[in-house]
Parts: sequence; structure tokens; C-alpha cells
Amino acid sequence: MNNISLHRLIFRDWREQIWLGLMLLACIISALVVVHFAHLNRQLTIAQDGLYQQRDQLDIEWRNLILEQRALAEHSRVEEIARNKLQMVRPAAEQDIAVTVP
Repeated sequence: MNNISLHRLIFRDWREQIWLGLMLLACIISALVVVHFAHLNRQLTIAQDGLYQQRDQLDIEWRNLILEQRALAEHSRVEEIARNKLQMVRPAAEQDIAVTVP
């Protein structure tokens, strides 16, 4: 008989305090959600920093390629290669032919 009355008392107290239990459960769940999203935020920040470093490295490489392109396209260099490697010469004035478009 004591077990039954004790059981009823516990059940009655639990029913009266159900909101307290639900609020405690909601607090625990919200704390876990905050921890989860803070972890995701840290991971995304690390990934973003890696992408920024990659962007900076690609920007440096692009600038170096632009400098190399300008150096290779200089008129004096092109003229030297045409003269030495291809044995090209500048045509004389009497060899120029002018073409007119009707």
C-alpha cells in the first residue's frame, strides 16, 4: 500500500512539474544547438580563410604572368627573335606594296 501511494505521489508531482521538465529539456536542446552552430561557424571561417589565401596566391601568380607576358611581348625582343631565329629582314621601301580597297 505504501508503494502505491508513493507511486501516486511521484506521478502527481511529476504532472505538476511537467512544465519545469519541458523547460529544462528545451534549455538543454537549445544549448546543444548553439554549440553545434558555433562549431559549424568555426569550420566555415577556417574554410573561408583557406579560400582567401588561395585567392591571394592566385592573384600573385596572375600578376607574375602579366609581367612575364609584357616582357615577352616587348617590340625589341620580338624583333630580335624575328631577325636571329627566323632570318627575317625589314623590307626595303621599293618592296612595299600598297593595297587599296575599292
